[in-house]
Amino acid sequence: QSPRSRVPDGEAGEGLVCFFRAGLLVLTGAPEPTGAQSATLVAPQRMRFGGAEFELTVHRPSRLLLADIELVFRPDLAHAHKASGAGYPSRDAFLRERVLLIPLWQPATQDLSVISPEVSAERRQLCMNFVAWIAAVRAQLGGHWLDASDPRSGQAMFGTPTTATYNELDGLTQCLKYHFEPFGCCGIVIHPQWRYNAYPVTVFTTAPLLVLQAAIEAAAASVAAGALAPAAHVGAIADVGGDECA
Repeated sequence: QSPRSRVPDGEAGEGLVCFFRAGLLVLTGAPEPTGAQSATLVAPQRMRFGGAEFELTVHRPSRLLLADIELVFRPDLAHAHKASGAGYPSRDAFLRERVLLIPLWQPATQDLSVISPEVSAERRQLCMNFVAWIAAVRAQLGGHWLDASDPRSGQAMFGTPTTATYNELDGLTQCLKYHFEPFGCCGIVIHPQWRYNAYPVTVFTTAPLLVLQAAIEAAAASVAAGALAPAAHVGAIADVGGDECA
């Protein structure tokens, strides 16, 4: 039987009973997502990939947020729905049941709200770490769709681009309830521990939660065993935007 505990009030889950399943702190009794409210499925979980540290949570997006996601990734989500077979009465039903939203964070050594050549260099390295992690997990998913919002453009990092852009500020604040401050033409979300020394990217998938977890563990194990070097994937950075990570 999986060990159970209770998430402290004020953290992800608001006192919900939870248990560990395949390494993830899975929340039980979470409400279904509504028009404006997303549902947290996995509390903050930290891991290492190569030499980089990551923190993730997993959410079932609200209907409003799901509509934005569908616009950004429409061609690839349409293909994923078609590939899923006839198990869903409509594409909307498929999206509501299958799309997961994964905010992925890395700690930084510098305050990323500062504009300087040194901060830009660290942003680029963190972005390459994200690309390596996402590409490695995608390779372990056995055909399930997974992509991310490119932080420089708001469009698909790997898939077919559309004219729509994902508003990461709205997604992070809605799902995580973290504070944000105006920054330039948009805003910066403040991580509760790392504060301004943190860089987020949002990942999306139609993989079942346990399949996703198995893929994450397999990707990390491959790197740890030397079978898959993170550097093998960072070349993809040239294909997902310009030189600077926003």
